[in-house]
Amino acid sequence: MNNAILSVLAALTGSTVGGLAPVLSNYVLQRGQTQRDLLNRQLAQRESLYSDFIREASHLYANSLTQSMEDLDEMVSLYTLVSRIRLLASEAVVHAAEDFVKKIIKHYGEPNLSVEQMRSAALSAKADPLDVFSLACRKELRDILRQG
Repeated sequence: MNNAILSVLAALTGSTVGGLAPVLSNYVLQRGQTQRDLLNRQLAQRESLYSDFIREASHLYANSLTQSMEDLDEMVSLYTLVSRIRLLASEAVVHAAEDFVKKIIKHYGEPNLSVEQMRSAALSAKADPLDVFSLACRKELRDILRQG
């Protein structure tokens, strides 16, 4: 081959590679940023949902120990949260939420506790009824962070 043709081909190849490098670099950087944004949004959404469930379920659990069920609307809002959890969460988190709702319903069917019974229950191993749910949520959120 002619040296002139080789020089022209080398120049064209160098220009093409030099022109594509910033485009590919920008694509890789933008893709990574998009994935991080999606991960952060997903984590924030789950944290908010889980916090809402913990707040609502704690309130209903305390009511179930000391009162009979008077307002079905509160249980409906808890079932709404569980359904939203089903959309996003792992099986472990969903099962923990469902089990806790069953526990609340079971307590509503039992006699109300006295102040002394509540004090002794708080001091016993039953002090944190939401521990299974909370631990399942924490594990799931940590797994999502590891994937990112």
